[in-house]
Amino acid sequence: MDLPFDLSKLDLGSILNMARELKERMNRMEEALAGIKVEAMVGGGMVTVTANAKGEVLSITLDPELLAMNDKALLENLVLTGVNQALLEAKSRRDEEMQKLTGGLPLPGIF
Repeated sequence: MDLPFDLSKLDLGSILNMARELKERMNRMEEALAGIKVEAMVGGGMVTVTANAKGEVLSITLDPELLAMNDKALLENLVLTGVNQALLEAKSRRDEEMQKLTGGLPLPGIF
């Protein structure tokens, strides 16, 4: 099989250093993702969900008027919708940051 490079010219030490550097950059990226916060508001602002780009839900805030409605199904639906929207935005932000880290090179399973 013809390879686009000469295997005899590969420097294992350089490859290991590059792998170490990439791992360090990914660790820093994971820390940075924890600091990127996104917010989803649903139900006209009755439910606000805050998440980070690591995909962690940080808080859920409910408007007291929503609770006063005493409508369990509505509350469940709004919370579910808010969480899903926040996590979708978090994934989008994470993907943007990963594009910066990898220069657009797809690396499946990294995050």
